[in-house]
Formats: sequence, C-alpha cells, structure tokens
Amino acid sequence: MSVTVTYSATFGDYSGNYGPDSIAGWNGADDLFSDNTGTTVFSEEDGFLPAFNRLFQIADHSDNPGAFAGDEDPNPVVDLGIWDAFGTFSGTQYASSGEYGGLDLGFIVEAADGSYLNYTFFASPTHTLYGEIGSITFGLGLEQDSNGLYYFEEELVTIDGLDSIGLNGGLDANGDVIDRTTELNDTHNIVNGLKDGDASALWAALDAAGVSSSMTEVLGVAETTDVELELAA
Repeated sequence: MSVTVTYSATFGDYSGNYGPDSIAGWNGADDLFSDNTGTTVFSEEDGFLPAFNRLFQIADHSDNPGAFAGDEDPNPVVDLGIWDAFGTFSGTQYASSGEYGGLDLGFIVEAADGSYLNYTFFASPTHTLYGEIGSITFGLGLEQDSNGLYYFEEELVTIDGLDSIGLNGGLDANGDVIDRTTELNDTHNIVNGLKDGDASALWAALDAAGVSSSMTEVLGVAETTDVELELAA
C-alpha cells in the first residue's frame, strides 16, 4: 500500500483573495505545501494546507462544526458509559466545513478499512480522538447522501494510504488510548487540528512519509511517494 495524493481538475482554480479580509487562496502549482523562505509560520507558507489554515480558522462553522457518520464502532477501546447517551461519538467518517468569502471549504476523514474513528467525550482520557485514519479529502460544499455519509459537491484533493505511514492511530503499545494532552496521539493531533483550522500536524506526517512538497503530476492524477514504493517492494 502507498500514500497517494490525487488532485481534482479544479484544484488550481482558487488562487484569488476571499472575504472582507482578502484572505489569500492557494496556487495550484504549490501543491499541498510549498516552503516560503520568508516565513516560518505555517499559515503564511504557500500551498493548499497553509491556505486551509488561513480560511478555515475564521470561517463560519455553524452548518457543520464537526460530526461523525457511518457505522459506529461496536467495540470501542474506551467505554463511554453514561456519556454514550449524549450523542454519536464514533463512525467511519469525521467531517467538518466552514464558509468564508463564498468558499464552503471542508474536510472528510475516513477511517482505514475495518477501523473506526472515536471520540472519548467525558470518559477518560477526556476529549480525545483515536482510530486509524485511512484517507482525508478536502473539498467544497459538504453534503450527506441517503445513508448519511459525507461527500463533497466539488472535491479538491484526496490523500489516501495514511494507514501505511506508521501513524499510531491514537493507541499506545498496550492498545490504550493516548491522552491528547501528551501531544503524542497522531489521530487526535491531525483530526482535531483540522477541526480547529490547523493542518500543520497533517503536513508534518506527510512530510515525514516523503510526500513531495511540490506538485510534479498532472492535476487529477495520483502521486505516489517514493518512500512507500520502497516499502511496498
């Protein structure tokens, strides 16, 4: 299995400025991330993920501040106890969206095959996400189908194979959930980061896995990392 990054044909169409604050979009040629030597602040770098930070942090999230969809985990590591009655805290998807300057930008995190995404709510360790991530899709116009699963009216970029790069799934060597406060829970760092408009943890994981920081493939065609090709050999 390998990490692939697939760009839609419209990925590069959002290089303008948006909203009353003229927040800069992204240049398609900068791929997910491109280093800007004039700054070390992630949101000021070039590429899609820094632009996601700029736009998502100030967007209106009232339509979907974050929700699970898909089958619930029948055997969660953490038993929610009485807190289970307060909502749905697991699924095969976690999604959120926010509108700013006419862009209804969002993300969908998909659990790896056979896995689930979970949130501990008030059970210990509190307010912690865990579960193996399979893919993440960014797009515009978050919708739900007749089965309640999330999709986008317009997909922008999909990152597949995240379960092949050694992320810990939010579990330690004993199979226990890693408390979010340790900052060692990969799933919480990535998913909660995206929810809060911070894609830096996602990029750090991709960069460590050898995903190219500059786009070399034709839009709409998947890019496979050399690192994962070697691991799959």
